[in-house]
Amino acid sequence: NLTTTSGDVTLKVPKLKGISFETAIIERYRRRESSVEEALIEMYLAGVSVRRVEDITEALWGSKVSPSTISELNKKAYVHI
Repeated sequence: NLTTTSGDVTLKVPKLKGISFETAIIERYRRRESSVEEALIEMYLAGVSVRRVEDITEALWGSKVSPSTISELNKKAYVHI
């Protein structure tokens, strides 16, 4: 699944024997669009608690983002600051 601003999208990836498949559009192992990740970081930086961000993601996109995921995204953001 890929979480987008429109909700979760189920992707079917072809399984090729002996060949790895990569798309030019979506990074390998990517679970969320970058705009979704940016929104999560902005919510947290605006003072929204990690637990509240979890509830908001379920309301907006139909799937919860774990508190540990939000913490990991914030660690990445602080590295760039």
